Amino acid sequence: MIATIDSERIKLMSTRSPYWCVAIVAVLGLGLAALISSGGPVDELTDNPANVYLLGVNQFGLAVLLIMAVLGITTEYRFGTIRLSFEATPRRWQVLVAKGVVFAIVGLVVTFVICLLGLVIAKLFAGDDFDLTSSDAIRQLWGTPIFIALAMLIGVAVGALIRQTAGAVTIVLVWTLLVETVVIPLLPKVGEPVVPFLPFTNGWRFLTGDTGDFHWNIYGSLVYFALVALVILRAAIAVVNKRDA
Repeated sequence: MIATIDSERIKLMSTRSPYWCVAIVAVLGLGLAALISSGGPVDELTDNPANVYLLGVNQFGLAVLLIMAVLGITTEYRFGTIRLSFEATPRRWQVLVAKGVVFAIVGLVVTFVICLLGLVIAKLFAGDDFDLTSSDAIRQLWGTPIFIALAMLIGVAVGALIRQTAGAVTIVLVWTLLVETVVIPLLPKVGEPVVPFLPFTNGWRFLTGDTGDFHWNIYGSLVYFALVALVILRAAIAVVNKRDA
């Protein structure tokens, strides 16, 4: 398994798209942190300013990193290199798990660094209006990387299930940017009882610290999001094991 993980790491680092994606996330994360914090206090808009300062990571950066995770496997199907991966590692589940581990670690490390720098930048601009040592800020610092790492697992799993880049990217973007944030919450009668079970909504709830009408607390929301990510990855493994490469 270690050799498979190392192989996936080499694959990832040998292509240009991850570097571009990370650069975009860095620009979004740090740029928005500076822009929002320099615009004046945000305390009137939210009880968790740290989450607002990191919108470039936990919202827009999330979309970019999901695309990166999807590309990590759909491009292998596109160019047929996935067959070589499965021939080298006959237990296909190991390939998917290795990809998930590599992308999750990359997402976690990159996000942690950007969040740390973003919060420091926000403190420099906002000054006394922002407490860098508050419990909410600390939760953003460790919680956002975990949220992104779990999201990367979902990206890899969706890519393995769909296999086509355009379709998989469309699904993850529509899912996160439209379905969970706009469509379902606005559905009459159906939306309200369904919202507490939406995976990304639970992840965002953990980051915002929202104590709304859910069936569990914010840490339960993080656990729920993690379980959904693992279930989707397990489903992808089952499908990949049954069909041709």
